[in-house]
Amino acid sequence: MAAGDVAAVHALTGDAQEDRVHVLTGPEALSYADVADRISAVFARQVDYADVPPERARETMLADGLPAWQADGMIELFEWIRNGGCDTVTDEARQATGQDARPVEDRLSEWRGAFLGPGDLTPPRF
Repeated sequence: MAAGDVAAVHALTGDAQEDRVHVLTGPEALSYADVADRISAVFARQVDYADVPPERARETMLADGLPAWQADGMIELFEWIRNGGCDTVTDEARQATGQDARPVEDRLSEWRGAFLGPGDLTPPRF
């Protein structure tokens, strides 16, 4: 864990934070297609988002061995996000830690080596 992350955890869990709920977000609300665009830019490879119908996604998850309850939960989560569940942007990160929330490109750049390293890079079949 990076030193800055340790400081952020302390800022969010210290005594002064008792009984507080923080809604931590990035600096902007992103759609799945927006995230695919950011990944494309950081990795210099075209990444597209395919909006798979929920029924097909569920069938694929079940065929891959996911339990029905978990597949249904994933579908519910993705539908919530698709319908605006993650559209809120707050400044809670700055209020709690004194630092601005970082854009997704920053994290992707940090993780770039891990994603481009050896191993199976086969994408999921959704």
